[in-house]
Amino acid sequence: MTPQQGGMTEQELLSELLGQEKQVITQVAEGIREASCRDLRKLLASHFAQAAQDEYELLDKMREKGYYLASDASREQVQQLKNALKNMEI
Repeated sequence: MTPQQGGMTEQELLSELLGQEKQVITQVAEGIREASCRDLRKLLASHFAQAAQDEYELLDKMREKGYYLASDASREQVQQLKNALKNMEI
């Protein structure tokens, strides 16, 4: 891997961006939990959804390049998670 501008490789740059997206998601989620204004919560939820999408796209790009090793969940694992989440609903 050859260093890009600033001495970082593509893998290092993508890893750094992924870390930043994770921080954004964490901070926005905290804002959603703490916000008492409905409009602010709605705005933050929109930002959360976009950050989650950005993170997914980064992960996908990293997986394609072999920088991030992850396996797809089996149908059974997905169903188990769906059931667990359904049981959490109020």
